[in-house]
Amino acid sequence: MQALLIISLAISYAVARPSFLQDAISDRAVIDKPVELAQFQLEPFNLTNMHVECNKGNKSPPMFGCSINFNWDDPNANQSCTCQDYWQWDGITRTQGPTNNYSTEYLVCKDNRFGMFQFKFVDIFDLSNFSLSLTHMYKDNKNFPTPTIANMFSQPNISLQLTEKSNTMMRYSSACHCPIEADITGMTI
Repeated sequence: MQALLIISLAISYAVARPSFLQDAISDRAVIDKPVELAQFQLEPFNLTNMHVECNKGNKSPPMFGCSINFNWDDPNANQSCTCQDYWQWDGITRTQGPTNNYSTEYLVCKDNRFGMFQFKFVDIFDLSNFSLSLTHMYKDNKNFPTPTIANMFSQPNISLQLTEKSNTMMRYSSACHCPIEADITGMTI
């Protein structure tokens, strides 16, 4: 019976005892030396000179020939490119299909030995309000001793301002002519 009492006291002492980590680190040490939560400090992609323009042709039924153009700068890799795409639109349809055939596949803006930039439309709610998916793949010499392929992703919502409109043409561009920042939402290495 005495042995059982000694064993139960030993177990209760072991359970109630603070962990080694709590004994070794004071609250003050944790506040003075915060833990680094992320290895990378990624800056957003910068999209500049973005504009969308649609011009109506003479075909029957009349369709708009639309284009998007923008410059894309990735400050994380110190690389940039220019992107563009063309599609046909009836001026009404918001979903992708035969009367609004914007691309839902990735379009390559730049592909060379230094990296590959590509984008695609995710949604076009309106020519002034749409979403893109951006991906930039490159060899990362900055963060890795041996060059490693990094692939960064972003999916920004884009808001443009109508700058010109007639019966045969619509033109939209960024309102302030300042960069549209596209925050990095994912990265593979």
